[in-house]
Amino acid sequence: MTVNALRFKRALMLSAALAGAFSGLPGRTQTQTQPQSQAASLLEIRYAEGSGTPTSVPGGRSRNTSTDNVLAHVVEALVALRADMSVAPMLADSWTLSEDKRSYTFKLRAGITFHDGTPMTSADVKWSYDYLTGAKSEYACKNLYDGTKGAKVVGVETPDASTVVFKLDAPYALFLDQMASVQCPMPVLSPKSVDADGNWVKPVGTGPYVLAEWKKEQYVLLTPYAGYAPRSETPSGMAGKKQALANVRFVVIPDAAAQKAALMAGQVDAYNADEDNLPAKDPRWNTVTEAGLDTVNLLMQTRAPLLSDVNMRRAIALALDFPGIARALNNGQAVYNPSLVPTSSVYYSDADKAGYEKNLKEVKRLLEAAGYRGETLKLQANKRYPYLYRVAVVTQQLLNKAGIKTELDMLEWGTQVTNFREGKFQLMAFAYSARTEPALMFRDVIGDKAKTPMVQWESAEAAAILESIEAESDPALRKAAFDKLHTLMLRDTPLLMYYNKPGYVVVSSKLQGFTGWPLRKPRFFNVTKN
Repeated sequence: MTVNALRFKRALMLSAALAGAFSGLPGRTQTQTQPQSQAASLLEIRYAEGSGTPTSVPGGRSRNTSTDNVLAHVVEALVALRADMSVAPMLADSWTLSEDKRSYTFKLRAGITFHDGTPMTSADVKWSYDYLTGAKSEYACKNLYDGTKGAKVVGVETPDASTVVFKLDAPYALFLDQMASVQCPMPVLSPKSVDADGNWVKPVGTGPYVLAEWKKEQYVLLTPYAGYAPRSETPSGMAGKKQALANVRFVVIPDAAAQKAALMAGQVDAYNADEDNLPAKDPRWNTVTEAGLDTVNLLMQTRAPLLSDVNMRRAIALALDFPGIARALNNGQAVYNPSLVPTSSVYYSDADKAGYEKNLKEVKRLLEAAGYRGETLKLQANKRYPYLYRVAVVTQQLLNKAGIKTELDMLEWGTQVTNFREGKFQLMAFAYSARTEPALMFRDVIGDKAKTPMVQWESAEAAAILESIEAESDPALRKAAFDKLHTLMLRDTPLLMYYNKPGYVVVSSKLQGFTGWPLRKPRFFNVTKN
């Protein structure tokens, strides 16, 4: 029996064991938040999670991806992110920015109630902010509001029940983006989310779903909130119209192969997959491809002797077939993106499409200009993430064919991350996780390696452009700045972009209305089950 066959047999055995566990879970679930007749008519959508959530605090210190996935259905903020990562209204109907760009005045949407039926007012917005950023809270994102990593909020005022004002000590263009974050949201919660002593109990939010039942490391059950008033706009990302049309159970299945087997056996209705964990085509399911925000990169240490010359770095860039690599390693589902601005971003433009075209004749000229004499470059890679390993292997082969001697340096992922943070590499196959706004990505890449060894691009000119839009909220001006940064990055060639890594969700054909989006968080509102 082959290794793959043995793995799949074990997955089927685990799936059979899970079937026994599922047999005790009702297919139709009733909740106090709905009339009995309505609840009894709802089918249950089951989603396979790789791990259980350790907390129910939005943005909590111990939060993980499962926490984000669950709570995105339960809590909401004043604003939300669309699929193109632009900011849209959610609990606020509108907002205005003061002339000095230091005060955001939000007008709340009428008719919003918490899951216990009480109306939401501006006092609840202020209470939520004060609680989450207070000393007793487990909220991990306080540094986004104290000036450490984002805006510094100096006051929250409530002129009337439908108006709330956030005052900042200085202009900060990404204030709304950080409020809408899926990982670190600033949700509006009922004070009943805590007990009389101020200890967290569970989120009493405004979302379309209620956190009805939580069995740690087993499942989380969400049920529709009958009092939810959806927005009227077309659904997009976490914004627009949201309707809870079925109960949703997030079932913990740690093994990826077991998730696949559970879907094939009809025990779950969806799971998040990668290119190595997709089932064969079958009318019982379909695969939804999500255009991701994660970047797949080749990092080049610009302070290393061989790579300090831009001619050498450009030679490496022109030795690679970026469009071919993107297509071949992603079954045709990814395109070459030479820019740090994701292809799915509202800021992505024709300027960002300018990249490097393979040109071996020019490679030879550049190598001569750089004084390259056949020295060996070490390309650090790992096997924990197969897609990064494959990128490294193909890159090594193409560089060697172009006359740039390259060897793979295989490392444990932890060691590679440490080397990245300390700048200890020549070449590295690496990926940056999703950033919702291009400035956040450029901020991580641009800097002084003497102070922050993990930055990749030492450019005073680029740093000045980035600083110039720190307080600039005009999308057109921000886009122009990102275009200029991309042009400069092509000139300096501090790192290379392959593509934005796509994601895959395998979905049962029984589900209707499921769509993907760049942040790759499952959204089961507006989804029905046959």
